[in-house]
Amino acid sequence: MVVGRDRLLWVIIACTIPDLPWIVLTCFIPLDLFDPYTLRLYCTAQASLLLCLFFSAALACFTKQPGKIFIVLASNCLFHLVLDALEIKWGNGVHLIAPFSWKMMHNGTIWPGHPVILGFTLVGLLYLLGNWQRYVAFSTQLHLPGGRKAAIGLLLFSCYLFAPILFLEQLEEANTYNIHTLRMKDQRPGKHIEFDRVHYFAEQQTLQTFTGERIIVTGSQPTASGRVSFRGHFLTPTSFVSASHHYHRDQRDLATLLGLFMTCTLLLQSLILPHFQAPKNNQGPP
Repeated sequence: MVVGRDRLLWVIIACTIPDLPWIVLTCFIPLDLFDPYTLRLYCTAQASLLLCLFFSAALACFTKQPGKIFIVLASNCLFHLVLDALEIKWGNGVHLIAPFSWKMMHNGTIWPGHPVILGFTLVGLLYLLGNWQRYVAFSTQLHLPGGRKAAIGLLLFSCYLFAPILFLEQLEEANTYNIHTLRMKDQRPGKHIEFDRVHYFAEQQTLQTFTGERIIVTGSQPTASGRVSFRGHFLTPTSFVSASHHYHRDQRDLATLLGLFMTCTLLLQSLILPHFQAPKNNQGPP
């Protein structure tokens, strides 16, 4: 049976799985190795529930209890994506029923950085810090399989890597993250668009897309630089008329980096530290 302290580590991994593609996107965009719009479509497919389940199943194959570990991973991936769908993110959303539909799903209940979200985050952080040493048991569940089980795991991971290519055209047709609108630069004028938490530069009155492109902003906009969500339409290929905006005062990037750092530290400690611990003496007294 998967004990409680092992289970939490798998929960942490599951919460990270939907974010892995966005971490990859952030790392690869500056390298200019791939078309940024195609790369984002690829990462969007990987962040869908369907591909998260493929990754979860592949990872579970390399554990001693694949069925139970898969349930933990899959359920928490779903929980992560459902929570994302509850946040107000203009031009953003999640894909819960792909490949049947690549329409982004979102409910838009509270903004990212809302005190409710920050409260849950703080409670989770304090709990993890207070119980850190109890959860160094991850490596006890890892297992290097052979034969059929290893082949299944590698096949599932290959699907995670290559299946997104099959869905790129559908994602672009759905104008996911406004990729088609942004890609067709000459056709932008007059088209509605929404930007989710882009970098905004008040002095230049410009916003910066994920590709690094600067777009001039007119209309509704904040007086300070920072992360801003916009809704409006293109006036020209390089200028945007904002009908409304929302300034994000939370330090989401810093919180994300801190969370990833703590997750990686805990996992590495869980993998390495048990090998240096002295085995328990289970023998009775002489």
